[in-house]
Amino acid sequence: MFKISEFSELTNISPRMLRHYDKLNLLKPKITKKDNGYRYYTPEQINQANRILSLKNVGIPLKEIAMLLDNPVEQTNYLTTHRKKLETELAEKKLQLAYLDWLEEKKTTSTIAAVNHPVETKNMNDMFVLTYREKVASYYQEEQLWQKLFAGIRTEDLPALSRSMAIFHNDSSEIIDIEVMITIPEKLKTIYPTAKFFSPGLIASVVTSGAYSTMPKVHEDMREWLRLNGYVPAGDIFTIYHSSPATKEREELYITEVCYPIK
Repeated sequence: MFKISEFSELTNISPRMLRHYDKLNLLKPKITKKDNGYRYYTPEQINQANRILSLKNVGIPLKEIAMLLDNPVEQTNYLTTHRKKLETELAEKKLQLAYLDWLEEKKTTSTIAAVNHPVETKNMNDMFVLTYREKVASYYQEEQLWQKLFAGIRTEDLPALSRSMAIFHNDSSEIIDIEVMITIPEKLKTIYPTAKFFSPGLIASVVTSGAYSTMPKVHEDMREWLRLNGYVPAGDIFTIYHSSPATKEREELYITEVCYPIK
């Protein structure tokens, strides 16, 4: 039999923790004398202490260890699940370190390059939209597309319009293929038979404010984020105009959400 101090030396578990294990019914002394409270452990309990430490060292909570020690089958299943959890956490930490390396590298290059754009992933619901699509020679001509879209909308329906967006369709030529769209209530479907559903699905997005001259930097950050996180584009890039030249005179008040469909 070993006193608590002797058992502590043999197992490298402090007397304080041994008392805590006793309270949790995890590792109770074989004998506890009522007159003086002395605790005594047996040699066989050294192996039990080692099993507890082994499970504790891989991050299993003490309250769950007691259940696992009494159920070998449950312990096997639990360890398999716990391994998957640790592997997932490790992969996430590696991604965070890679992103941190990228941020630190950018910070050493220049103050401007150090400004990064945080990316959010989300599922976007289907939207009922009116659209106008045309190939243009310059992004500055997008405004003309909006004028043509609104030219076909009745004045009485303007208050019912909602989100303004533009899709930039992939094209190998130098011509820019832009589709502007605005959401409308489905009840207007009979008035606008060319209206359709837009289904973005899973996207990565960045919300940024200010002049559109910052867009190349936003796209650069987005592409790097996709690379670091193992995503690939799954559709045409589109933007959501939360505020734009149509609603704000000063460009510093523009709020634009850049969206990448991903998988």
